[in-house]
This record gives sequence, C-alpha cells and structure tokens, in this order.
Amino acid sequence: MRGWFNDLSAVAHKIYNTPGIDPDSIHCIGFSAGGAVAAKVASFEKYIRSLLLMATPYSFSDILPDDPDILREHFHQIGIIRDINFPGDINRWYEDFIDLTPGRYLPFISPRKVGIVHGDRDETVPPGHAELMFKSALNPKKIIMLEGATHQLRKDPRSCGIIKNWLTEVR
Repeated sequence: MRGWFNDLSAVAHKIYNTPGIDPDSIHCIGFSAGGAVAAKVASFEKYIRSLLLMATPYSFSDILPDDPDILREHFHQIGIIRDINFPGDINRWYEDFIDLTPGRYLPFISPRKVGIVHGDRDETVPPGHAELMFKSALNPKKIIMLEGATHQLRKDPRSCGIIKNWLTEVR
C-alpha cells in the first residue's frame, strides 16, 4: 500500500505539473484498495478536485484475515501477487494494509466533492463500509448503492455511466 501511495502521488504531481493540463480539472477515481490509496492521496493533494470511491473499504482491519500468510496466499491464488518472493517483509506489508484507513482521510477532502459507489451484494467489502465512508465525508458528498452489484464494480456495466456522470457533475 505504501508503494501504491507513492506511485499515485507521483502520477498526480506529474499530471498537475504537465503543461497543457488544466490544474483545476484533476479528479481521482479509485476501486477497492486503489480507492483507499486515492482517499489518502486526495487528502494531501489539494489540487485533486474530486474523489470517487468505488467499492472501497472504510478500513482493512475488519475484512482481512488476521494472519498475513493467509492474505499473501489468497493474493497469489487470485493473481494479484505473481512474485513468489513478494513481499520481502510480510509483517510490514500486512501492517501497511491495516494502517491504511480511508475513512480517516475523508474529512480532509472537504470542500471538494466525494462520491461513494458500492454494490449492495458486495461480499468482499460489506455495504456497511460505504455507509461509514459516507458518514466520514463532509459535504459535498454523494452515495450510490448499486442494486445487485458485487465487489468488482469495474466489471459492472453501470460503472462507466456513473463515472461519466460524476465527471460531468464535478466539472
């Protein structure tokens, strides 16, 4: 998670400092753990004009297994981790997840707009996380619960329309 944070921060800085890019038109959209990282980055980078979180956990501590080896094995099985030697320090890697609590960063994004999109049938990140995120965010904010949607909102055909509408709305 620390690496993802550093990567997204570097990309955001590069975009912000690129000639020809309108610095008032930088928005951040993140899915799941990527949304968690995006919330943290947006809380620090005030030039990010809005944040849209898709199936993002409020915190990882209540959805991850207590044993970091189980998490690593699960990520190997589903293809998120492909390098058998990753992570080098499993305890530090695991603690990076546990320490990243996106809900804690949301109040610092105001007065910029925060959107939260979640599936009402998400079994990976329970829908209650979306409600906690919404309560943590200050105005302006918006929540959309997608009926029948599971965790992988990037595969839900309604997501493209939601993102397009969001970017039109926050422009």
